[in-house]
Amino acid sequence: MAERGWSRLPVALRPLLLGSHAAVLLLIFAALILPTYPGWAWLPLVVMLISVPGVLASRTYTYRWLMMLLALPVALGLMELIANPALRLWSAALVFFSCALFFCLALSLRNSR
Repeated sequence: MAERGWSRLPVALRPLLLGSHAAVLLLIFAALILPTYPGWAWLPLVVMLISVPGVLASRTYTYRWLMMLLALPVALGLMELIANPALRLWSAALVFFSCALFFCLALSLRNSR
């Protein structure tokens, strides 16, 4: 009985995975519009954009390298959370959705074996 619940979990996680991926993309893109944002901040956006086809196709290889590279948006969000009081809400949302995406990817990979 528990096996059946775990086997259906990736299907239930798919909307959460896609939603958190889209939220991280939109939050990073919204930050790039700000004129005071650091010049290297486009790097997490490029990583997230490159991963879109693999995430939509549910490729486990993409899930693996995206989990590793999610450190970029998390570091960006934590840096802004500490350093910039005006962007605390944005940076907290970025850290939250990046962590949610990480856990969705981890559960999907765990159940793909």
